[in-house]
Amino acid sequence: MDEASPKDEYLDASNNARLFQTLRFAELTVFAALTAGLLNALFVRSVPLPAYAGAMIKVAGLFIAFLFLILQERTMLYWHHFVDRAAQLEKQLGFKQYSTRPHDGISSNNAMRLFFAVVIIMWIASFFLYP
Repeated sequence: MDEASPKDEYLDASNNARLFQTLRFAELTVFAALTAGLLNALFVRSVPLPAYAGAMIKVAGLFIAFLFLILQERTMLYWHHFVDRAAQLEKQLGFKQYSTRPHDGISSNNAMRLFFAVVIIMWIASFFLYP
């Protein structure tokens, strides 16, 4: 069996990095839709919800926020893996697409962590502010 070429692995790593970047934003879209649905069920009503139903919606919102935070972290872990591997292969191939990418400023990982922290705090606050 022939040994795979570094260029083939580089192309595969690049495709995988794109896949996980796309997956990251697809997850965010699903999260936003679920959260909006829960907020709508909780606050947009002509008749007040029973206390237990409101509490269940808040718990579901908190659970979904934690679940999607974990999904985002795992997705970014895979993305970093493939980008790092592509950067390693660039040394052999003479490419510089991944090895010279900018690193300054707030990372998208930290921005997403902050976003989910705010959503989690919102759901926790909803237990006390809207009993």
